[in-house]
Amino acid sequence: MNQNVPGISSNLDKTMKNQHFDKVVEAILAGKYSWACVLMLRFAGYNPLHYIPYRTYNRLLKENTQASRSNQQQKENLKIVKHSNDSRSDSNVSPSCLSKIKDLAYLEVVGK
Repeated sequence: MNQNVPGISSNLDKTMKNQHFDKVVEAILAGKYSWACVLMLRFAGYNPLHYIPYRTYNRLLKENTQASRSNQQQKENLKIVKHSNDSRSDSNVSPSCLSKIKDLAYLEVVGK
């Protein structure tokens, strides 16, 4: 009862890498089902433009590359903040409160 369709057996031999699978799952969990379909087509070696309209593909690409860029930027900002907090852990003074006090000629840090 098995059909032999040329070209299908070669596609069945391909497996999705874990990184790719994680990206598809993230898109599904975020409710971005169209983007998940685009990712699956891409990772399977197909051209998404053969299956969806050009304008739709470009819109999805634009939305999701901006989202990934903003996520990367947020992660980088968090790393910078954590690094600066670690370097400031030696001093008991937070720079935000010192920047508010500009009219004092003398500033001494005292205990709590």
